[in-house]
Amino acid sequence: MADRAPLFLHEVIDVTGRGSRAYMEHTVGFDAQGTTDRGLALLGTWEVVGTTGRWPQVLNVWEIAGWDGWVRLGEATNVHKEDNAALAQWWDEAYKRRSGGFDRLLRGAPGCPTKADLLAADTRGSWFVHELSEVVPGAGPEYLAATMAERVPAMAERGITLVGLYDSVLMDTEVCTIWATDVHSHTDLLRDGDPWPARARTWCTRWREELMTPGPRSPLGTQGPPA
Repeated sequence: MADRAPLFLHEVIDVTGRGSRAYMEHTVGFDAQGTTDRGLALLGTWEVVGTTGRWPQVLNVWEIAGWDGWVRLGEATNVHKEDNAALAQWWDEAYKRRSGGFDRLLRGAPGCPTKADLLAADTRGSWFVHELSEVVPGAGPEYLAATMAERVPAMAERGITLVGLYDSVLMDTEVCTIWATDVHSHTDLLRDGDPWPARARTWCTRWREELMTPGPRSPLGTQGPPA
């Protein structure tokens, strides 16, 4: 049976100087559909909160148009990138504000919302929780199923909404979740004592969260209309 789970590109970008805002604006303005041959759509761009993670750093998540979109993306931005003038122009501008990064191909787990789902539900936040954790090899699907069954309802009671529920495609030891919230709701969770880390140790060998704020006009941010 064909794998019809949604696909996502997860980008961690090392920003130079105070270029985070300009980089995120550049990302939102990117003609992803034209430049990647209809392979990508921006789900969100965020700046990592420096007191909780590596800085200066920006995180982007793109929704890939299925495996056919992955093929078009690979051809347009890698195999034939020397012929892609629009991409070269965008990269040249982007390199003024970044020094490098690290990308992951992710697969949405059962229950993972798509961009269309998130926009239809008007899912937005001013404060986002980004988890990137290591699990026992092969345990990602089980961990994410438990997250969907146990943590999603508990977080929803606190006004914290699931944005992404992802397993890595090209390795078997990484999982990723993203949540939309606000400073006060998430702080209350930390103050009260989040029970999830103890539960996560059933599958995780290393569990880690950091916080993020959305860029201007980021699709799920509270400022401005969806891009």
